[in-house]
Formats: sequence, structure tokens, C-alpha cells
Amino acid sequence: MENLKIKSQVRLDADIIYSRAFKEIMSSGSAITALMRCYQKRKWDDSRGRKKKKTVYLNEPFIFPYKEMKALWGIKTTTHWKNMNRLIEVGFLDLDYQGGWYQKNERTKDFSRYKLSERWRKYGTPEFMKVEKERVLPDRFHVRENIARKELKATSLKRSGHLHNSEDDRPKTGNCRLHDSEVDRTGRKDAQSLVAIG
Repeated sequence: MENLKIKSQVRLDADIIYSRAFKEIMSSGSAITALMRCYQKRKWDDSRGRKKKKTVYLNEPFIFPYKEMKALWGIKTTTHWKNMNRLIEVGFLDLDYQGGWYQKNERTKDFSRYKLSERWRKYGTPEFMKVEKERVLPDRFHVRENIARKELKATSLKRSGHLHNSEDDRPKTGNCRLHDSEVDRTGRKDAQSLVAIG
């Protein structure tokens, strides 16, 4: 966990804590923690001008994995996912790159990348530009679609069963529960003996 600790200061614009966007996330302590962490990841350059030192913020993309939030503050994966989406919705973050859902191993993880945004300044106004994080998983990996697909498959199996079009419909394979006729239950030889007796 020591390697996750960032020594940088958290520098916030004073207007943030008075903004409508900030009020939207105030009820969630973990969302505010996530916001602070995002600003802690921001880099800056202290360059000297003619008279005094000037701080220039570098808005470079950064990653914020689920395991990072869990290791530092015990925030669960689902909560962190919701918080990041919320920060995008109210304008504190922009999605720079949508990470993938598949990873071959620890070294090839495809993390999403975020950038700090100024959209929050116009949150709650007609000028606000709404952005939402898209789903990255194919439909077959989502719970609701998966349940619907399984229900449809189960219904189809019930309809098909082991039945054929008619009693005269010969099965394509020998392993079938239905026979050609009522007398054809034990094979051709038994059928012939039944006819002879009758």
C-alpha cells in the first residue's frame, strides 16, 4: 500500500466547494474522497516569470484503478465505479480513454484514463455539457441481458423437446423416445410377432 501513497498536495479551486456540482456529491463521502484523489494526481509546474513564481497545472490523463481506492480507504469496487461515473456526470472529470473489460494478466491491464474537467462550473445551467461513461462490456456479459437470453433459451428448449412433426416422422438418430407407431415399441421383430398373434 505504501507505493499507492502520493505525496503531492491536493490543490482545489476555491469555487469548487461552492459549486452546484460539489453539492451534488456532498452526500457521498467516498465520492468526495475520490475527487480529492483525482486532484492529488494532477501535476503542475512551478515556473518563474519576470516578477514571481507562477504555477502552471498540467492536465494530463491519469488512471484510478478500483484496487487503489479499496487498498487506501476500503471502498468497494461497485461504489468506486459509481463515484467515477458521478464525477463525470457533474463535470469534474472527463473520460480520456475507455479501458477494456478483458485482461490477459497483471501486466496487460487496460485501465480507463481520466482527465480533470472544468465542466462543473456550468453544472445545473443550460450551458452544461453532459457526458456519460459508456458501458464497455458486450451485451452477453451484462446481467440483465444474460438472464433474458437464458430465459429465451429455456423456453425454446421446452417448445422443441424430443417431439417430431408426426407419428410417421422417423427420427434422424436411433436414440429417440418416440417410435414409428404404437406397435413399434420393442423393435421390428416383436412388431411382426404382434401382428401374427392378432
